[in-house]
Amino acid sequence: MAKNPRLKIMKQIISDKEFERQLREARKKYVSEPEAMAVRYENGRVSVELASGWNFNFDPRGFEEFASATEADLETIGLWGQYTLACPALDVHIGIGAIILKLIGEKFLASELSRRRGQMKSEKKQNAARENGKLGGRPKKIVTSS
Repeated sequence: MAKNPRLKIMKQIISDKEFERQLREARKKYVSEPEAMAVRYENGRVSVELASGWNFNFDPRGFEEFASATEADLETIGLWGQYTLACPALDVHIGIGAIILKLIGEKFLASELSRRRGQMKSEKKQNAARENGKLGGRPKKIVTSS
C-alpha cells in the first residue's frame, strides 16, 4: 500500500486532567464514527469487527506506524475505547474511521459521494432542468476537423 502523506497520525502528550475533560466531553457528543466491537491480529492481518455487523481485515504493515513492527508488537493490537485501534507496544493509536478511509482511498470515496449526490432528485434540480430546457437545452458540440 502506498503511503498517504495527508494521513499523518500525530502523537500528543496531554495531562491526565485534560484527558479526563476530553473523555467527559466525548461522552456527551453523538459519535458518527464506525464503532468497533473487536480487533485481533492473526496470520499477519488485523481483523476488525464493527458494531454495524460489517467486518474487514488488513495488513498492518501498509500503515507507516506499523512498518517496522515485530510479530510480538503486532500481537498486542487491540481496541482503545470503541473507535480506536491501539498497539500499546508501539504507543500507536489510530481511529477506525481513518483506517477505513485509507483502505478505501480518499479519491474513490470523494468521487463515489459526488456520484451519489448527483443522482439525488430534488425540486431545485428539477426546476433548473426545466429552465435549461426552455433555453434549448445543452448547446451542441461543434466538431472541427483538423
